[in-house]
Amino acid sequence: MNDDFARREDREIVAACLEGQHQAWEALIARYQRLIYSIPIKARLSPDDSADIFQSVCLKLLESLSTLRDHEKIVSWLITTTTRECWRVSNRRRRDNPSEGYVTDEDSDRPMEIPDQSPLADEQLHKLQQQQIVRDSIAALPERCAELIQMLFYQKDEMSYADIARRVKIPVSSIGPTRARCLEKLKKILADKL
Repeated sequence: MNDDFARREDREIVAACLEGQHQAWEALIARYQRLIYSIPIKARLSPDDSADIFQSVCLKLLESLSTLRDHEKIVSWLITTTTRECWRVSNRRRRDNPSEGYVTDEDSDRPMEIPDQSPLADEQLHKLQQQQIVRDSIAALPERCAELIQMLFYQKDEMSYADIARRVKIPVSSIGPTRARCLEKLKKILADKL
């Protein structure tokens, strides 16, 4: 993400997008790509369908950006639009394969699937919004803090303190105190948003 736009508010980035600044568009998509992808993944759609939905939502955003009334609510717009795209893709799949999801004679000896236990739509919407708020808040931290928190809490593979210290360029013994200060900064940022 372009550092110039990374720390800006959504409304500023959207305004820059509307002025035709290509880097603003890249920053906007980079900021929300995880949010957009998370919805079809949670809906258990295939990686190909998830990628198609991502592209479709980005195109709809590009087409609708100038008509969005409240640029502060872009997260809600993205969640709603992505959810609708997921429904559209799921409905198309069911139409193309009508027997999918139904028990047939050859399936009768298999146990029936338990109904989906995932959260209700409004609960999921709230959770997705909170996750995006946390991502935005981490991005608003000073670069060293954001990088440290990413390494400590978001890396797929757990990193050793020695590896983290090398990457952040601080002594190993400073990681704990630095982490505490960074989490305190994050807590203050989140207090205003949650």
